Amino acid sequence: MSVFLELLSLYEDNGITVQTSLSPGHFPGFGSQDIPFTYMFRDGQQLCEGGGIAFAEIAFLEHLFSAFQPERIFVVGNAFGWSTLALAIMNPSARVVAIDSCPTETEEQGIAFANEMGARLGRDVRAAKGKSPEDVPSIIAREMGGPVDFALIDGWHTNEAQRADFEACKAVADGRCVYVFHDVINLLLADGFAAIARDNPQLASTLLFRTPSGMAISYPPALEAEIGPIARAFTETDERVRALWEEGRARRGEAT
Repeated sequence: MSVFLELLSLYEDNGITVQTSLSPGHFPGFGSQDIPFTYMFRDGQQLCEGGGIAFAEIAFLEHLFSAFQPERIFVVGNAFGWSTLALAIMNPSARVVAIDSCPTETEEQGIAFANEMGARLGRDVRAAKGKSPEDVPSIIAREMGGPVDFALIDGWHTNEAQRADFEACKAVADGRCVYVFHDVINLLLADGFAAIARDNPQLASTLLFRTPSGMAISYPPALEAEIGPIARAFTETDERVRALWEEGRARRGEAT
């Protein structure tokens, strides 16, 4: 069974409807900041404000993990467990630790759901309530069993929080850690990511324009042979990006 189908069945078998990977062009009134992502519903009510990675982003991660097999995965932002469980399915021998600040009781239910479904899958999943950056060191020390070698950063969506989450992950990671950032382009975090990239020249960094949320990745150059071709497959050339921005401005009647 594919990762997506296995993941989807976990939720549907528990009476949860999954809405994911929809185009704003198909549903007038919705924008690129919400409907392309994954959200869970029970009895018509959305379970968490936060969602999870989209179908095409699962495809990106499947390609990534075919070339790079992490042993200790850390997730900032669990919501109702979708991304956490996706990573666990894709990496059956890895330990996956996820945190969420749990602003409502529903996110606490999401912590319990991720742990229960992880156990049902036979995966080493440890979701916990905690805030980034302040709780990261203690949770990693208690739950991870070693330094992080893959981090998914999907917490509070401001440039300041993105930076704080990255720095918290970096402090508990080893030198071969790969960092993936969710929602970078769609939620206007590209400037913050660019600043992270400038301040960390020891990492190769790029935006992933061919992912629905506009993800980004930073990885050590020692992994260029494994990861570089995959990162390039999920972005656009600088030439095409510039051309599309210029055409978009022209369509809106803006000066170039």
